[in-house]
Amino acid sequence: MKTTDHVECSIGGPPKSCDLAEENLEPGLDWNMWLGPVPLRPYNSILSPRGVHNHFPLWRSYREYGTGGIGDWGAHHLDIAQWGLGMDDSGPVEVRFIGDEAALVYSNGVTVIRRQGDFGVHFFGSDGEVMVDRGKFRVIVKGKTIASYAGSGDKHTNCPAEVEKAEKLLLNNAGTRLYESKSHYEDFLSCVASRKKPVANEQIGGRSVICCHLMNQLYFNNTSMKWDPAKFSFTGGTGTPSWLTSNYRDWKKTK
Repeated sequence: MKTTDHVECSIGGPPKSCDLAEENLEPGLDWNMWLGPVPLRPYNSILSPRGVHNHFPLWRSYREYGTGGIGDWGAHHLDIAQWGLGMDDSGPVEVRFIGDEAALVYSNGVTVIRRQGDFGVHFFGSDGEVMVDRGKFRVIVKGKTIASYAGSGDKHTNCPAEVEKAEKLLLNNAGTRLYESKSHYEDFLSCVASRKKPVANEQIGGRSVICCHLMNQLYFNNTSMKWDPAKFSFTGGTGTPSWLTSNYRDWKKTK
């Protein structure tokens, strides 16, 4: 793409304050321990489902316990945006609204915007577009699709063949080769033995999560913020340090 203009990430919205009604406590559940350091509140099965369940519990939708759709899928898609922009060791310098949507702004002027689209991450560049998601991708150069795979239901193309096609057309003379990891689990276990850093180490993961938190703070407080990714602090008289932490209760003493 030569240069990147902006990136769009398709992720959910911010969490809401918990307003769930009280239900009878699930037998055998240590509710105080489940809540941990967050404010004490009555039990509700939406937060901690009863018995054995086969779905993702919705505690993540509530501000007291999770980071909403932004933190849920943002941890994945904003991570790819950071990676693609070469910002794994840094981050945005500002978070602000573009229209009604949250946007991260980087020092080179590139923006990462929260949008609802067909792909998790959509890069827009000077010569084309790259769209990626779990198990599907598309590459467009000067208005022409040169490689595309629409997922497991795609009967017209083969993913490895389409990836190889894109590599031959665009990456034969690439100056940068990425760390190859075919399995996060195997990569992690290998690095435990070798003492090397895995493809998604704690610093990369932490900086991706910071992007999620900054977007959430924008929605919570409805005000733009300047950010120093090296010092992990608000700058320019924006933001409030208290937004970076919470008031924790001493749950171990509560019985």
